[in-house]
Amino acid sequence: MAAERPLNILLLCNRPVRNADAATVTDHLDAFGRYSRHRVRELSFLRRLPSALDLTQFDVLVIHYSIAIGYLSEHYISPAAKRRVRDFPGLKVVFIQDEYRAIDAVIEALRFMRVDLLFTCVPDDEIEKVYPAEKLPGLAMVGNLTGYVPERLLEIETAPIAARTIDVGYRTRKPPYWLGELSYEKWSISDRFEEQARSAGLRLDLSYNEADRIYGQAWAGFMSRCKAMLGVESGASVFDFDGTLQRKVDDYVAANPQAGFREVQQKFLGPYEGLIRLNQISPRCFECAALGTVMVLYEGGYSGVLEPWRHYIPLHKDFSNFGEVLGVLKDNARLQEIANRAREEIGRNPEYSFRGFIGRFDDAVDREFERRSLDRAATPYTPGRYWLQIVFSPLYVVHRISSGIFQYVLLGTPIRALMFGVWKRVPLNTRDAIRPLLRLIGR
Repeated sequence: MAAERPLNILLLCNRPVRNADAATVTDHLDAFGRYSRHRVRELSFLRRLPSALDLTQFDVLVIHYSIAIGYLSEHYISPAAKRRVRDFPGLKVVFIQDEYRAIDAVIEALRFMRVDLLFTCVPDDEIEKVYPAEKLPGLAMVGNLTGYVPERLLEIETAPIAARTIDVGYRTRKPPYWLGELSYEKWSISDRFEEQARSAGLRLDLSYNEADRIYGQAWAGFMSRCKAMLGVESGASVFDFDGTLQRKVDDYVAANPQAGFREVQQKFLGPYEGLIRLNQISPRCFECAALGTVMVLYEGGYSGVLEPWRHYIPLHKDFSNFGEVLGVLKDNARLQEIANRAREEIGRNPEYSFRGFIGRFDDAVDREFERRSLDRAATPYTPGRYWLQIVFSPLYVVHRISSGIFQYVLLGTPIRALMFGVWKRVPLNTRDAIRPLLRLIGR
């Protein structure tokens, strides 16, 4: 049931500087203010909330997934900020992604802040394994995807398949080994595909090097130049509830830098692989569908959204059907047919749009606010009063300006490539020691 009048929502987040991070984060954040029927005010912060801001002037608090509340939470939200959230009398909502790490810490934070509503990417039939009801009594949970179709991409005029200059493109990161087989597939598909296609005459642009990452408008341009894009399911096949497994694997890799994934998997990961299923469709699949770029994906469920050969070209994980895949990649007419169908049935499907996602968010917030018989804020902020309280929080203002400058310089300029080239040469244990400092001066 919709609220009689719009609720006043404060969206707490850590917004990236434009062109310095994946657009999937900013698309997700922008959707709340663009599509919600409620009044959403966004507050980007790191660790400390503005001291003069009165949270009780809002009806709902939403903590976005860009604020980590589990792993490395001490660098994102301070104990004092958590207490302010806990004491907030209205509806408290949390979005979480990367739900495979530090689950115990996440559960502790949800309990401490007395969160009412959790938006999770964990499939419905796996939720009890990750968030047991006995540990989180009274917490309502709603399933959602890691991303949706950005309207802005549907407005881009893209070239037909035959006119595109790259046959197959790909960009990703190389995740740590402890995340298991599913994350290993994320980057190993690049090497394996390139090896198989070496003599096939395809124009490839594949990389999992951090320095080769592409952001902002340049990313949409890159995808639009590709006839096809590689991909795998999002998520991880190993869950680490207390951080023990991650520490063991990281210590082993630091001591044995030549160790490959299979060695690490055999030594540490076997008992943990596949105990909880977090396979999800990736936001990149929605980007491809919107831009008319064909997807070449390892076979998988893809959250029930994509159908093989209808919306994407399925690639067997042992590459046994590579010949068939190669034949389709050289058939521009067949590629165009798949691209057109994915764009119409996925890219333009209201169910997979950010507008549709926010509609479901609004419904869930209305439902929980009414079910819990919560009172509205007595004197909601006007825009003028809100910004006055921000100005009266000088430490917050100084920190936001300085962190924005640092982030732009380090991540939004060519310095980024140099910085990540150096970072790759730093031992894992040293990275862990200096990472907190980098986070403090970054976002």
